Amino acid sequence: MTMMDAWSAAIGYTADDTDSPLLPSIVEHIRSAIFEAGFVSRGRITSGLKEAYRPFDLDEAVIREKTDAAIDLMLLSGDLEEYATSAGRGYAGTPPRLIDWAGDRVTLLGSSGMGTGTVRQFAAETPPDDGVTIALDDELGRPEWRNALVELGGADAPGSDARTLFAFSQALAASGERYSLDEPNAVAVVSGRSEFFGRADPAPSGRWGRVEAEGFYPAAIRTGYTLKNVVIHVAGKQTTLWQPPSRDIWRWIVVGQTLTQGDPVLRYDQASGVLDFLTPPPRQAERAALITGEQLKPWSWRLDTNAYAVIAALMGCPRQRLSE
Repeated sequence: MTMMDAWSAAIGYTADDTDSPLLPSIVEHIRSAIFEAGFVSRGRITSGLKEAYRPFDLDEAVIREKTDAAIDLMLLSGDLEEYATSAGRGYAGTPPRLIDWAGDRVTLLGSSGMGTGTVRQFAAETPPDDGVTIALDDELGRPEWRNALVELGGADAPGSDARTLFAFSQALAASGERYSLDEPNAVAVVSGRSEFFGRADPAPSGRWGRVEAEGFYPAAIRTGYTLKNVVIHVAGKQTTLWQPPSRDIWRWIVVGQTLTQGDPVLRYDQASGVLDFLTPPPRQAERAALITGEQLKPWSWRLDTNAYAVIAALMGCPRQRLSE
């Protein structure tokens, strides 16, 4: 065994074929440091990983990229909370708790030293004795589109779905700032009905297209080197737009538009247990999939039917198709 192999074994370091550190290793290192200290600044995390990985001669850009991905994942799952301090961002563990969805597994979140993995899952028959048990529905809370609707000035709609947010966004777009379509190739709108969502840039594909008719559309506008997510209203020669306060709210609006058209926002194959999001997944739905399943691709997860039912209810599926 070489000295590098010994150091890798000592710190639990694993790498891929390009010698880039694997995400589970970084998650474990960051999680252990934060849970042990109680609170760790972003600067200390970065400097600690650089020191620990110094023998592997890694590019600092790779360490930063993987650190960002690991922290984002733990914030999404609910293991960590982020705080703003005078010295910059810092992180602390959340209270330990077991998340149950009446499936064959449970997930442990928060400040517990038990278990390993990017998301710590255990057999439901032998769960760890650490923290209270919380139902997945309670952990997720009410749908985030409802919170967004109220924050934007609309009336809460507990018996509805994201179509209500899409309808409210239309009113905001109709009374929004004027926009010129003199450069039509700078604008792409979600106007199609394909199950393949596609991309807005550099050339529209899937459900994306150029402005061809009047109406309300979730859209992307290229400004320089960035894309701005908006909702536009095209009425004759007049176009107005409204920019949602976050990309996540824009994603909920796309869900609402899709439901309004009567189209599915999810596809689930019961035989394989594979769930595919057919629109960009809102953060809350992605979190539910992360807690309960195994990610296969960016918008694809393997999870059980109980977990799927929770996500489908959250997304407001007009028809929850189970492929046999």
